[in-house]
Amino acid sequence: MLQRRFFLTTAAVFLLGSFAVAQTTIHGVVTDHQGNLPNALVYLENKGEKITSNTDGSFILSNIPDGNYRLVVEYTGYEITYLPFTISDKKPVDLGMIRIRENKAKENTIQEVVVTSVYKASQARAITMKKNSNTITEVLSADAIGKLPDRNAADAVQRMQGVSIERDMGEGRFVAVRGTPVQWTSSTLNGNRMPSASGDNANRGLQMDIFPSELIQNVRLSKALTPDLDGDAIGGSIDFITKTSPNKETLAISTSTGYVNMSRSPTFNSSIVYGNKITDKLKFISSAVIWQRSSAIDQMRNIFNYGLGGTASNSINQLQLRDYLADRRTLGFNYAMDYDINSKNKLYFKGLYSQYKDQQSVRETYFNFDSKNVMLQARHADYLTDLYSMQIGGNHQVGQRLEIDWSASKARSAFKFNSPGQLDEHDRVYPIINFIQPMGYGNLASDGRKYFAMDAPNGVGDQTAYTLPYNQNTISGNQLKLNQVILSQNRNSETDLRGQVDLKYMVAENFKLQFGTKFNNKEKVVDAAVLVWMPKSALGIPGAPISYMNQFGQTDFPLNGGFMNPLGNPYQSVIINQITNTQIDQFYNADTQNSLGLQQVSGKNSSSNITSSYRGQENVWATYLMGTWKVNEKLQLLGGVRNEYNDISFYGKKVVSTQAGIAAEDIKDSKKYNVFLPMINMKWNLSKDQIVRAAYTRSFARPDFNDLNPGTIVNDLSSTITQGNTQLNPTFSNNFDLMLENYFGKLDLVTAGAFYKDITDLIYKDQSIVSLNGLPYTFTTPKNLEGAKLYGFEVGISKRFEGLPGFLKHIGFEGNYTFIASEMKMPVYENGHQTGTMKTTIPNQAKHIFNTILFYETGSFMLRLAGNYKGNYVSEIRTAAGPDHYQHFDKNFTVDASASYSIHKNIRLFVELNNIFNEPNRYYMGIKSRVENISYSGIRGQMGATFNF
Repeated sequence: MLQRRFFLTTAAVFLLGSFAVAQTTIHGVVTDHQGNLPNALVYLENKGEKITSNTDGSFILSNIPDGNYRLVVEYTGYEITYLPFTISDKKPVDLGMIRIRENKAKENTIQEVVVTSVYKASQARAITMKKNSNTITEVLSADAIGKLPDRNAADAVQRMQGVSIERDMGEGRFVAVRGTPVQWTSSTLNGNRMPSASGDNANRGLQMDIFPSELIQNVRLSKALTPDLDGDAIGGSIDFITKTSPNKETLAISTSTGYVNMSRSPTFNSSIVYGNKITDKLKFISSAVIWQRSSAIDQMRNIFNYGLGGTASNSINQLQLRDYLADRRTLGFNYAMDYDINSKNKLYFKGLYSQYKDQQSVRETYFNFDSKNVMLQARHADYLTDLYSMQIGGNHQVGQRLEIDWSASKARSAFKFNSPGQLDEHDRVYPIINFIQPMGYGNLASDGRKYFAMDAPNGVGDQTAYTLPYNQNTISGNQLKLNQVILSQNRNSETDLRGQVDLKYMVAENFKLQFGTKFNNKEKVVDAAVLVWMPKSALGIPGAPISYMNQFGQTDFPLNGGFMNPLGNPYQSVIINQITNTQIDQFYNADTQNSLGLQQVSGKNSSSNITSSYRGQENVWATYLMGTWKVNEKLQLLGGVRNEYNDISFYGKKVVSTQAGIAAEDIKDSKKYNVFLPMINMKWNLSKDQIVRAAYTRSFARPDFNDLNPGTIVNDLSSTITQGNTQLNPTFSNNFDLMLENYFGKLDLVTAGAFYKDITDLIYKDQSIVSLNGLPYTFTTPKNLEGAKLYGFEVGISKRFEGLPGFLKHIGFEGNYTFIASEMKMPVYENGHQTGTMKTTIPNQAKHIFNTILFYETGSFMLRLAGNYKGNYVSEIRTAAGPDHYQHFDKNFTVDASASYSIHKNIRLFVELNNIFNEPNRYYMGIKSRVENISYSGIRGQMGATFNF
């Protein structure tokens, strides 16, 4: 039925196009000295229709009769350009490259031309794209990204208004918009949502640390959707637009080196961009980047007994000391080609490949206060994540009124562990070894448990901002018995196949109709298991050998320096050397296992692993109808509807207990649902430089793939149980947005807005503590809630103080602040039964977010200081335990700095520093003084040079 409707609509539009009055078109490309200019305002003098140039600066004005005209091109920060031309005999006019010039400011007294900063052009791009957009939009240009030490996509977009990020070892990883969960934000590449594969298979949010910022041309954040965009974006849609082909030969090279103080190691970064016109019709661009560095984290973590009742729920079951060292390498390649068949028909190809390699070495000491032992764990692995995308498409002008865009693409992201090296590639995993020693502990409360002093029944416990073990015996290699040998297997991938057609028809000079359809086939494959071996002696088998840690090769610990130095290195007396990575790998040799008397207790087909692997398929057929109506010179309405039909199938296994024992049974679960999304956006120009925008949109968020897995996953390594639910409903949101934009000066801007989201079927992960084989496990399962709401306001300013005297005229400021509040009702349980509901915030929603940038720029010198603040928020809901035991992320404020100096018009030297105050990531349970997790990633910096020819 959908195919039939699509055919009839397409045929009708083609017929309408063929009856158009025989007029002609004019076309060209808007450029400046740096390249093509997107979103330039283009129109004919004294005519009604105004359009904006495409991403590559190109434009087409249609339905122009014979006559003499002047083309007008406007761009913020640039002089208005007028270009006369004549149309005769209805012949199309090619205006070629239209180069516009930057505004030149003059001093009041001596009429001296002020030397303008090379970065003003990039700021002008961003402001112009924002001003000329049809919706509530934020824009970041490639040059703006280069102003600050942002080496991946997440670090780059954290500067945008209303955006916050989650970090891993000090590097940005996930992006959230307006305080919504990361999976509610759609991350797209050239308009298509990017597939996601990762080590935890956790959600649909893309790990942006695999995507180098050097491959980006600009970033567009749509906070209010339009019907032509994918509807699964409650927070917003962030579109990363890769570099486009230039109109002349272009070569840019950047190289730098640096240092990370936490890992005490150097870094290296280099990139190259080259593009050219092969013929007048064919042009291309290619780029490559490599970023090599060593990152590190020192972490202290408390595991609380929040599953217990009364005072004991605040007791500490386990203290974990973790030292991470990661040698990371990011590779990126981009290639694009454009072919102009003629002025009305274009073809293009876009290809991208990115690889993220994370070689982790982790050493951990677990002080188990309840079970009276200490465990040392050593692990290492190569995390390998690949992402590639290939897209072909075309743009065709049919007659005077009809435009057709089409594209076909394939994208795939894959993750795998790549260790140990002696195993076959498909068998490589994450190897983990742990040793255990009986241990007594002091400074315990009257009930024999470990507490912070404020929680203890008799006030005995830790009184500092961190936990000390007070072990009563020395931890020794000749007392630590080999306990477990573990292989964690995880290979997962996500593949998207897409096809899309969009038809745009100019019904009248002030009304454009747009129709499109898109099909996406997504396949998610997860192959995971945790394999475990134990010494036969630990299993009670007489005569079996006992192995101690001092029998194996060891390395100095802590890795590359002290441990928790910002806290005064309080754990120096309780951490000892651990085994080497080479020694870890030797445990997976069959001869070694036999000599150590190891016996496998958990295999690929054990009950705890059978349900860990699954395959999911998601087919989505989307259609939309959208109209853009210019009511008058000041008011524009853009509205329409989008429909997405979803067909999901999941294939997995479940464990069945029979008289013969445990057996695996294949299961398939599926769900089909339809999503109808009405949307309308208003743009009201109060004046040339004052705009009011308002929008109502309906959007949704699909459940995460792990939540849809029909099986139950038991992970003995992390002591967790995860149970999926294929019948989860997607989360829906009715979104209301209002925004005021005031443009003044040359590149100055003030914005203020408010937003409200009415959310239904919110998916949350309910956590509780259950007992399995006498041990506590964290049980997690997804559920739908009836409703929630999220609301807030945001303000932003961008100001250059060019009217001030002397050096002060080179100072500028950029800042934005977002206030967010949310509310949802969580079930309250008592003795395993729901007794009512309570109000709480949406998980991972920070109440306060702000960014500040103070800069000083001249024609050759630039200095910038940037701060990024994210307030505290609930990061984990523990329904059964209650709000006093929720996990919270503490407020975080990171400061970065950069400086550059142009020694030649083609050569720039730069220095960059990240996290210059070594701000930690800190989590707490219930109240801030009850610390649950604190980690430090240190400071990193680099210096280098860029060459542009």
